[in-house]
Amino acid sequence: MNYKNLLEDRSGVSPVIGMILILSIVVVSIGIIYTTGIPFIDSMKHTTQVSNAQNSFSVLQNDVLEIINGPVTGVGMARITKVDMGGGSISVEPQNTKIQIDHSGSSNPVTAIPGTISYKYKSRGVVFENGAIFSRYSTGSFMEIDPMIYASDLGSGNIGLMIHVINVTGANSSIGGEGTGKIRTSFNERGNLYSGEVNSVNITISSQNNDSWGRYFNDTLSNTGLASSDFSVYQSGGNVEIEIDVSGSGNYIQLSIYETKILAKVE
Repeated sequence: MNYKNLLEDRSGVSPVIGMILILSIVVVSIGIIYTTGIPFIDSMKHTTQVSNAQNSFSVLQNDVLEIINGPVTGVGMARITKVDMGGGSISVEPQNTKIQIDHSGSSNPVTAIPGTISYKYKSRGVVFENGAIFSRYSTGSFMEIDPMIYASDLGSGNIGLMIHVINVTGANSSIGGEGTGKIRTSFNERGNLYSGEVNSVNITISSQNNDSWGRYFNDTLSNTGLASSDFSVYQSGGNVEIEIDVSGSGNYIQLSIYETKILAKVE
């Protein structure tokens, strides 16, 4: 046999084999896209949608602050905040949280039901609660924007503690699906619940974001210069309890508690 002719002979090559190879490459490529590409695209869509909602809730908080601080000329006391739904849902729940503030010298604690405005998309969520904005995860929450609760160092071991309760009132309402959702907020009423010098304050917050509230109060009180023995933060179940007591050192807490009620509904 001629060795050269054997190497150059192409009679054993079949078009069927070539087609099988091409189809195999196409099938493998499609499998790779389905197993890696599509989940990645869904993840990016998920992240983008939640990020858009966080931005909208940042605008919502600003709108609420404008309502609290007074009407803007030509606009009035009501605001409408738009949220890209993207398949998620928005709900107003006025009765699902609670804050109780007790202080020395009082037999009747201040109790308020701040309520929440929330956006949910799959396993993630964004929540407006008592003036703060939270990101919700399956494992807990993270405070994105601080509430109107401040503690300041007044010197000589004394502190100022100002608590402004933002109370979401009205009826339960919700909306879901695609398109643009609207959150309408308007002023209801405002009151000064307490102002004076006290030696101790106990705050109990019942909330699904209790982990974030605990971290916030721990950081806020630590930055006032209080000794670690002057305050404590406990978490149990869905509650967080904050205890501040400066009576042993002969100091005082300048406590101010305000409440603004906001009417809210989604449409």
